[in-house]
Amino acid sequence: MTKYKFSRDFFFSTLQLANFAGFAIFSVMNTNKELATIAIIGRPNVGKSTLFNLFLGERKSIVSAISGTTRDNLIAKVNSNPRTHQGLYNFFLVDTAGLTDEKGDSLEEEIQKQSELAQENADVILFLVDGRKDLTADDYAIAEKLRKNKKVPVIFCANKIDDATLQNWDLMKLGLGEPIIISAKNRVGMDELSLAIEDKLNFAGFPTADEIFAEEEDDDAIKIAFVGRPNVGKSSLMNKLTNKNLSVVSNVSGTTRDTVDTEYVDKDGQKYLLLDTAGLRRAGKIGKKLEFWSTVRTTRAIERADVCVLMLDALDGVTHQDLIVAGKILEAGKGVIIAVNKFDLAMEKSRAKEETDDREIPEIKMWDEEIEVIRDRFLNYLAQKIRFLSWAPVLFISAKTGKGIEGIFESAKGIAAERKKHISTSRLNKVIPEIVHSHVLPAIGTKRGKIKFVSQADSVPPKFIFHVNNEKAFHSTYRRYLENKLREKFGFHGTPIRMEFRDAMDEFKGGKKKRK
Repeated sequence: MTKYKFSRDFFFSTLQLANFAGFAIFSVMNTNKELATIAIIGRPNVGKSTLFNLFLGERKSIVSAISGTTRDNLIAKVNSNPRTHQGLYNFFLVDTAGLTDEKGDSLEEEIQKQSELAQENADVILFLVDGRKDLTADDYAIAEKLRKNKKVPVIFCANKIDDATLQNWDLMKLGLGEPIIISAKNRVGMDELSLAIEDKLNFAGFPTADEIFAEEEDDDAIKIAFVGRPNVGKSSLMNKLTNKNLSVVSNVSGTTRDTVDTEYVDKDGQKYLLLDTAGLRRAGKIGKKLEFWSTVRTTRAIERADVCVLMLDALDGVTHQDLIVAGKILEAGKGVIIAVNKFDLAMEKSRAKEETDDREIPEIKMWDEEIEVIRDRFLNYLAQKIRFLSWAPVLFISAKTGKGIEGIFESAKGIAAERKKHISTSRLNKVIPEIVHSHVLPAIGTKRGKIKFVSQADSVPPKFIFHVNNEKAFHSTYRRYLENKLREKFGFHGTPIRMEFRDAMDEFKGGKKKRK
């Protein structure tokens, strides 16, 4: 359900955080401004993944006739109208794993646990049953949990009914009213389901997509989300920045179960909203556990943020899960600051004559080396490991001591400005010939690609439209070259850039077809 954060008024201690003497918390945040979370629950093989994919518009979730195929929970931002994608609301849709053990046997205890977790963490429950088959003990067990919880609204759907006619009236025995009749596979009943979702979100007070857009346009606060693996120091950093123990700090990974919003205004009047999040774990480790819902909250925080601080452990380096988190940030189009935390430990190793910790990145010798040498090696290491974020600033910090954290707000302010930057079409097309002549044009077959003209279509993040003679000729390598040149000419430091290539001939052919 929607939660409300407590508020406290306090000022930074000028003695302990001299660099942030002008910051102060000044208001409470209502998380109802967030997108809602709708969880699809039900026993195995009732079509949860098929429905999830229908809203998503792609086959992100594995679909199989084998019961219990879905082993990991998935979350995606979708629209309330899966047919047109122009519905009133955007929300996060959660596809829960099949409620079975590895052998496919139903477990009453597991079903109850999953139902409880969904009700505790989702804003709306979409309960799915197979409308063609008889009800099972699993269906009754889930329905009983849903009836007892009066706080979370429920949308009851009977799936796999292609003729949109309810014939199994035993479904009424679940005590959830008459179900919405759908066939996710054949897109039957989607308009009715869309209206039901919009009705529930409207009654719960969630803002529409247009209202959220208008709020973001008027809101001048820079939203910063601290994201990363568990136990990387996110909560410690929040506590150091605010000089208050607002987040529980523990050496047990995964302590933070919810986002903690803290709002500031600096001495220049700039507002900041800090979002502390739970750590992301590998999907296989969070599948049916409480930590999955921390992943959901983290994904929501990334969506809300303008800038994400991706925190890394200096001694662990870049892990596979760090790359997944980085990918989520990039996919969401958010600004990025890479914060290498626990760098004080690297400094200790640099002063030691022998290794002081068995953790050490093979590419970076830390002990008995000058700290500047370690820092340069780490930058080169990151350039190789996270090449797709080469444009992101890197800060070496210690959340424990506060060393280096003064650069976070300054960097976030600069990135927020870069995200809003707009380059005029005339300026863009003046530099395009220079960019093109510096590199061999791409080709497909014997025909070389040609850029007709370029325009910036959007900001936050910046998006550029390249009108070309043949879109297929512009391969990924050349597109990366164009992006690097745009950054070289215009900046866009710390923010992703979107580039879309449109074939001029396609537009011409389309117009010709219309005239016929």
